Amino acid sequence: MMALKGLARYMRFIAKRERIISPIWIVAMVGLTAGLVAMYPGIFPTEEAMLSMAQALNTPSMVALMGPVYGMDELSMAIVMAQECLLWSMIPMMIMNIFFINRHTRHDEELGRLEMLRALPVGRLTSSVAALIGAVILNLGISMLMAGVILVVDIPGTSVAGAFAYSLANGAVGFVFAAFTLLFAQLFSTSRGTLGWSFGAAGIFYMLRASGDMSGNVLSYIAPMGLGQQVLAFYENRFWTLAVVLCEALVISAVSLVVCAKRDLGEGVIPARPGRKTASRFLRSPLGLSWRLTRSMAFGWWIAAFSIGAVYGSVAGKLEEFISQNDMIKQMMEAAGGGNSLLDQFIAMIFSVMAIIGAIPIITLCLRIHGEEKRGRLEQVFSKSVSRLKFLLCFIGIALFSGLVFMLLTVTGFYASAGGESPPFGDLLGAALSYLPAMWALMGLAVLLIGLLPKLTALVWAMFAYIFLMIWFGRILDLPEWCLRISPYGNIAQMPVQEFELAPLIVLTLVAVALTATGIVGFRRRDIG
Repeated sequence: MMALKGLARYMRFIAKRERIISPIWIVAMVGLTAGLVAMYPGIFPTEEAMLSMAQALNTPSMVALMGPVYGMDELSMAIVMAQECLLWSMIPMMIMNIFFINRHTRHDEELGRLEMLRALPVGRLTSSVAALIGAVILNLGISMLMAGVILVVDIPGTSVAGAFAYSLANGAVGFVFAAFTLLFAQLFSTSRGTLGWSFGAAGIFYMLRASGDMSGNVLSYIAPMGLGQQVLAFYENRFWTLAVVLCEALVISAVSLVVCAKRDLGEGVIPARPGRKTASRFLRSPLGLSWRLTRSMAFGWWIAAFSIGAVYGSVAGKLEEFISQNDMIKQMMEAAGGGNSLLDQFIAMIFSVMAIIGAIPIITLCLRIHGEEKRGRLEQVFSKSVSRLKFLLCFIGIALFSGLVFMLLTVTGFYASAGGESPPFGDLLGAALSYLPAMWALMGLAVLLIGLLPKLTALVWAMFAYIFLMIWFGRILDLPEWCLRISPYGNIAQMPVQEFELAPLIVLTLVAVALTATGIVGFRRRDIG
């Protein structure tokens, strides 16, 4: 009885901490689902358009990207929507669960919060069990709301069973990665290690799913997202596949709890690698310390940039096969610039999206110094003869360098994979690097918030989400031009389908410099912590 009371209190504690972050995720996921589903009647006004889309998806490259094609004998708009959107809806659900579990388990343990909480009448497994229950409630709530909006929009082919199959597949796959994250939180002693291995596992499973879907072998069923897609929403509605996914999640959760019960608090099963007895001269410098704190994240994003670029490059050589008769992809291409070749439109679209994704490591690396501040470590650093300005500039410099490398590797992966179908490397590089000032503007906003409003640093992610939605869906939905222009990315010429314009890049660079300088001044003057 005492254990149940402790668990209930701990869950209320988690709910209070999640009162802002989780509602944002809920609104984002449900709103994205509603927006995507509502687009389809305008994209596929005829059965011929739907059939051409299904045929376009049934090629090896598109199967690798989006999953297997099904339901050709009973094709409907809902089936096409599920084929195109389910995998890309699962990915943010996976990300949400990874961050949620890490935040309430390993991250709290790393900061010493669990040690204080366990001084109260709280069991050894209370935090892990409460986090898992919280993940179940969050995933189930989002799944129910998703099903509700799908039924409300009611595109042709929608059914109650299909809506719940689609929505519960998102929740089930998300919960599997919550269980994996909890397992990694027991194996590794740092939140960085937990996040790194969780996202690494997601990437490995994605590759296994892609390989299995293209070859039609069992690898599709090993990967949680591949098994989730086998639900065949709005067609066969195989709920048994979701039961298998949930059983997998429960087994992993049980193993995680057993390990948690036996390991020492603050430690991981896999011990941290012992460092050198004495730090190198570089590590003793502010730049060396900044790089040491951020290098794992930077390398991870660089690998992702090359891999994603290579995937899209492999698609470039087969564009004519599956886009020439494809209404939806055509609209997305034409948003980048109609009247040009399909390849040029594809490049413009991909690089605009990759430039937005490339802003994530820039923002995250800048915000890392604020994370060190919240952990109370900056006070120790600044108690030495270390300049605030110099230390902050180190993080800013690493962020700038990381953004540049991210775009370079994206171009390199694309060019290497596309082969003879690709334009010259220099043209690709120019198209990609033209987005750097927009990425710097987002970095400037992050630095401004760190310096003046450190409690509101989450606002930079709200701006990021707005930019992503506007660039990806703004022109397809015929939103007013000013909605695009208020974002930094909406003012950059989408090369190679548009002519290069220098003036917007100069203005964005000046804005980035002004925001960054203001944030630096605020950081130097305000109290730390």
